[in-house]
Amino acid sequence: MSEQKSFDAEGMSATAEGASPLIVPRHKIRVRVMQAIYAQLVSETPAEEVFAHLLQELYEAAQAEAPQNAEFLKELYFGVVQEMPQLRSLIEQHLRGWTWDRLFMVDKCILLCGTYEIMHFPDIPLRVTLNEWIEISKIYGTPRSPSFVNGLLDAIRRTLSEDPNSLVSQKAL
Repeated sequence: MSEQKSFDAEGMSATAEGASPLIVPRHKIRVRVMQAIYAQLVSETPAEEVFAHLLQELYEAAQAEAPQNAEFLKELYFGVVQEMPQLRSLIEQHLRGWTWDRLFMVDKCILLCGTYEIMHFPDIPLRVTLNEWIEISKIYGTPRSPSFVNGLLDAIRRTLSEDPNSLVSQKAL
C-alpha cells in the first residue's frame, strides 16, 4: 500500500501518520539561497557559477524529494539575481535614516530574498514569508536585524498591497 504525501506552504511533508519533515524543507532552501546571494554579491561571480557551486546539490536533493521545493529554490535564487536592481530600489524607498550602503550585507541579502518572495509566490501566505525571513535574520544578522527586517518587509508588504492589481493585494496574510 503506498503512502500518500501532501506538502504544505513550507514544503513540509504530511503523511497519514502525521507530519514528517522533509530532508530539504523550504527553511533550509531560504537560508542557502540567502547565502548564495551573499556569495554572488561579494564575489561578483556569475549567478550560474554560484548556483553550480552552492545550490546544485541542494536543488537535486529537493528535486528527488519534493519537486516543488526544487523549483522554489531555483525561482527564488535566479529571480532575486534577475530583479536585484528593482528589488533594491523598492527596499531603498522604505529605508528611513539608512542608506543601502550602510546596511549590513546579510540584511541586504535577507531583504532582497524576502521582498522577492513577497512579490512572486502567491501560494505562500505573507505571514509565513515574513516569519521565515525574520527567523533567518535572528540567526545570521545582528541583534537589531530581526526588528529591522520585520519593519522593512512589512512596510514593503503594505505598500504593495495598496495596489489592487498586485499579487500581494490578493495574498492571504
